[in-house]
Amino acid sequence: MSKKIVALLTACCLIFGTWLHGLGGGQASAADETADNMLAAPRSLSLGTDGRSRLYPDDWYPGFKDEEGRFLHDFSYAGYHRGEAPIPQIDPSTGMDVTKAPYHADRTGSRDATAAIQQAIHDAAAKGGGVVYLPEGTYQVNPPAGKDYALNIPASHIVLKGAGMNKTFIYNAAENMKGKDIIRVGNGDWKKTNVTTQLRKSVSEPTVLLPVEDAGGFAVGDYVLITFDTTPEFLAELGMHNKWASRLGRVEPLFYRQIVAVDAENRTITVDIPTRYPLKVRDHITITKTESPISEVGIEDFSISNIQNSKSGLGEDDFKVEGTAGYESDNSKVINVIAAADSWIRNISTYKPAGNSTYHILSKGIILDRTKNVTVDQVTMEHPQYRGANGNGYLYQFIGNDNLIANSHAVGARHSFTFANFSANGNVMHNVYSENSSLLTDFHMYLSMANLIDNMTLNGDGISAITRDYGSSETNRHGVVTTESVFWNTTGQAAHPSKSANGIIVESEQFGHGYVIGTKGAVTGVNVQITGSIADTDTRPFDMAEGIGQGERLTPQSLFSDQFERRDRRFDWGLSSLLVNGEAIDGMQFLRTSYTYTLPYGSTLTPTIQAAALASDAEISITQPSGTSGTGIIRVTKDGISQEYQVNLRVAENPALPKSLAFEPDRSASGWRAVGNAINAGSSGQLKAYITMNSGEVVHAGQEGIPVQYTVDHKQLGTLRGNIFTAKKPGIVNITAESKLGGVTVKKTEAFEIKEAMQGPEGKLAEIAAVTASADDGNVPANAVDRDPDSRWSAEGSGQYLLLELDREQWVDQVSILFYNGNQRVNYFDLEVSGDGIHYEKVLERAASHKYHPNRIETFEFAPVKAKFIKYAGEGNELNGWNSILEIWVHKADDEN
Repeated sequence: MSKKIVALLTACCLIFGTWLHGLGGGQASAADETADNMLAAPRSLSLGTDGRSRLYPDDWYPGFKDEEGRFLHDFSYAGYHRGEAPIPQIDPSTGMDVTKAPYHADRTGSRDATAAIQQAIHDAAAKGGGVVYLPEGTYQVNPPAGKDYALNIPASHIVLKGAGMNKTFIYNAAENMKGKDIIRVGNGDWKKTNVTTQLRKSVSEPTVLLPVEDAGGFAVGDYVLITFDTTPEFLAELGMHNKWASRLGRVEPLFYRQIVAVDAENRTITVDIPTRYPLKVRDHITITKTESPISEVGIEDFSISNIQNSKSGLGEDDFKVEGTAGYESDNSKVINVIAAADSWIRNISTYKPAGNSTYHILSKGIILDRTKNVTVDQVTMEHPQYRGANGNGYLYQFIGNDNLIANSHAVGARHSFTFANFSANGNVMHNVYSENSSLLTDFHMYLSMANLIDNMTLNGDGISAITRDYGSSETNRHGVVTTESVFWNTTGQAAHPSKSANGIIVESEQFGHGYVIGTKGAVTGVNVQITGSIADTDTRPFDMAEGIGQGERLTPQSLFSDQFERRDRRFDWGLSSLLVNGEAIDGMQFLRTSYTYTLPYGSTLTPTIQAAALASDAEISITQPSGTSGTGIIRVTKDGISQEYQVNLRVAENPALPKSLAFEPDRSASGWRAVGNAINAGSSGQLKAYITMNSGEVVHAGQEGIPVQYTVDHKQLGTLRGNIFTAKKPGIVNITAESKLGGVTVKKTEAFEIKEAMQGPEGKLAEIAAVTASADDGNVPANAVDRDPDSRWSAEGSGQYLLLELDREQWVDQVSILFYNGNQRVNYFDLEVSGDGIHYEKVLERAASHKYHPNRIETFEFAPVKAKFIKYAGEGNELNGWNSILEIWVHKADDEN
């Protein structure tokens, strides 16, 4: 049931018209809170007499919940090295002065200094790191030909440092910066390895302890990428099954973590930061080891700007219109950080260069893209020229995990601060200020999970966390935008013009629970009475509003600071593992002090508790429980001080019985097409089923040994043998899965489409033995040779490549390519060939596709050459930096023997 219906049910109770739009301070006491606020109108709850939130008592610990199951995540892990180490103080005298030999960068601003500064960066990288120092002066930079950035920091341990804000100035003199960056950190994605495993048991609460199928191959210190698939069931839970169709079947990055403990025997991995969302085996939770990311990169102590674009055309959709300022400014960025960890940006400001009217930069400010633990501190971004659609005019954007923006300002933006995508979680904004944005600071698209906005000051801005449906092309991008995010102690100096009539500074309609705790200042209104705009979406209950107008007495004044202080003083007494009968306890966090563990129905044997201390020099003792309803006590002792943890046991009152069943193609094996329940005629594919128990637990039927029987209605189109479906000829079939457990039968029927196999280009085609790539965004390289037009390889950035290895060295003279969205945009690329995989020869340079309507396979010829390796080196497309290929083929030369 959507909130539209909820609103109709409760409208007769809502007699205070202005209160429908904003909740003022002290409008109801705690006693007025309705137990079932899913149907009751939300009330503003008062803080306790001690100024504390009911969700954050003085004895709070990670995992603490109130009687309604509401809780606050532990956000203390945000920022450089999780806050556990200070950002280094950099001595410029130890660095390479770019104005001196051999660089001789011009610091008058009259001549281009790009090459000199970039050479110093490359020299620092060659030495394993260093400081690239820009003394007082103005340094003109411009993107070199063929590059989509002016300056690139491609390696770890490099600091780009000026003499101070308003002393050192970086001035980008290029007007046409479409899709380009002034400064880029990194130039690709996480570099995944072939060490991978899957979650073997669903986890419903934030946890650092992951039960996996196989912990072998993982080690302490490894970085891991945790991904999930956007299954139909996941989308249906959010009410997004009809809205996020473009995401169906995609592998989405979720959490980027570092391993702190491995237990190969009990098959668990402990990561450095808790998860932020329930992880269900149904959604194919995968943990993949990556190479170590770029880290210890610093950007600090200078001012930066861009010459304004002299052309007209700054309208909402002018990013599509060639020859306009909007088109040439589209998606330009000041600082773009990609796939980096433990790095920082500090003491940076934009400025208005001579000749600009009021503008400082062209479009975007700082983008934290697939980053982990990056700190942005003491930064001011102001006055972008283009604030049109397509993501322009965003001054700070989170697209990564556990980053921190602190003590920073945004002025004159489209969106001052914004969160986007599933991987934007655990981020913190602390002591930030926003002034006069055209649209609100917001949670922008897809489900950004559990972020904290702490002590934000709003002057002509507001915060929006509401479900949105903009129709047309926007339909697949917004929707349910966040869950379990917290707005703590927000100050309103002036409301955004769109909210000034009602005095609203925060509007929140989150999936599940969301929290607005403490507001203060001249404007304090909050709106959690939001009915939503998407009929299928159920965002009940209404979000919690507490201490509205009472922020001056909120204790603590900063949630982020207090949570960090608690963790910092006790971290050496934490746990790295907690098991009951060898199974990971759900919701384990390093410093969570109280757990309840439910034993299966009918249990009579007293379980055994195992635990490990986080600190190697800590001692641990365990008092085992006395029975199935007893309590186990774990005590960690270090330096004569002890910390105690409790595990309270209970036995389930009822047996675990199946509640529902879901099944789908098993794409861990070949056979199925990439999207939906589709398969080619002549192919076979495996099915897998998930059963939801009445306890809420989701189990993989095959892994738990639960029998599932499959049947198909039209055997002339396809047949089943066990869980293997073989497609015979095109058409639609209905497959039914049925399972019986404990006397309860559950079943589900799904429609499957059998399609004609994809037709390739004419001619003799070389056999492709292997395919790899420099990077991917979850659309993996194998997709480019699977002969499935529903899948693709994608990677962002100039020079990202797809590498084909043929079965043998042979004469070739053409490639055929089916481009993703090839009918909508021109794609640019180079093609290189090699016999040994080491020495490459370029056979096509800056080749360009055609926008054929409809999209079709294109063939590119070159002089016959003998090769075993074919490298497609992408240069993006006419709209952005993405390289995306649906399918690629290599042609044998006609005169091959």
